[in-house]
Amino acid sequence: MSALLTVENLCVRFASREGRTVHAVEGVSFSIPSGGALGLVGESGSGKSTTARAIAGLQAPSEGRVLLDGEPFGRQSARSARARVQLVFQDAQGSLDPRRPVGWSVEEPLALQGSGTAKSHRARAFAALDACGLDPRLSLRYPHELSGGQRQRVAIARALVSEPQLVILDEPTSALDVSVRAQIVNLLCDLRQRFGLAYLFVSHDLAVVRRVCEDVAVMYLGRIVERAPRSELFASPRHPYTQALLAAVPEIGRDLALAPLALDPASPLAPPSGCAFHPRCPRRSEVPAQRCSLELPLLQTHGDAALSCHLAAGSVPPARSAAQGSGASRG
Repeated sequence: MSALLTVENLCVRFASREGRTVHAVEGVSFSIPSGGALGLVGESGSGKSTTARAIAGLQAPSEGRVLLDGEPFGRQSARSARARVQLVFQDAQGSLDPRRPVGWSVEEPLALQGSGTAKSHRARAFAALDACGLDPRLSLRYPHELSGGQRQRVAIARALVSEPQLVILDEPTSALDVSVRAQIVNLLCDLRQRFGLAYLFVSHDLAVVRRVCEDVAVMYLGRIVERAPRSELFASPRHPYTQALLAAVPEIGRDLALAPLALDPASPLAPPSGCAFHPRCPRRSEVPAQRCSLELPLLQTHGDAALSCHLAAGSVPPARSAAQGSGASRG
């Protein structure tokens, strides 16, 4: 299957107030086929949202390329190309104009694209709201008059109204309570099947990613450390960081296979030498000659998966009890 989205060696760096360089994203590469769904997971500060913003064209990459159907994609892309990629933010309240009815926010992308008439914009907005399970009459209400779940449905409708091929979802359920979260997840799965959408799903909630995505990429301190099909990653996680994430998922009746990770993640202002995870890795002593602290492991492909670890290939046994959790992780 040909790739709809291709990300090649994406790097995003910022200058701090002190003149130092923040390595937010370093060398990220992956692809998503038409109609596919990739989950991007990791702790807060791992670079997930920055990666999403750079792909959407909201943040200029420092290095690397983003390709849509093989053509360069970014801020300078034509409006017709930008309409094919839409972004749903975590905070629906903050992403909707509080001074305008929500129907205006749904129609706004069509007006910016400069095609069609006001009447056609209104009809398409109503159809998008209806597809997201909202009565089009709610289009006359303001964001503060809607519930959190309704606001998130409006934000999804605004993304759908341009008839995109790829939707980037940046923590779309983290601000919702459990029951509403389940409804939104079911809606996203239904919309994807109904309209043939591809998703880049950014989240720290492993249960949601497991429900929505066929493939999962795990990020740590700006880099992808493991990528695998959903079934393989949840059944047999190979990177120690992935194992620790899954081991932290609460599950009744089992003991955690791994102790909680020591220390907090390092700052992207001063990433550790070698493998960025090595100061926290419970298995670094298994690698001789301090290799983990001196040499950066490359992301190497193993079948349908990829792994960035000096305990590579078959030498990293699965942590069975760590892999069987299905709830939400902290991050």
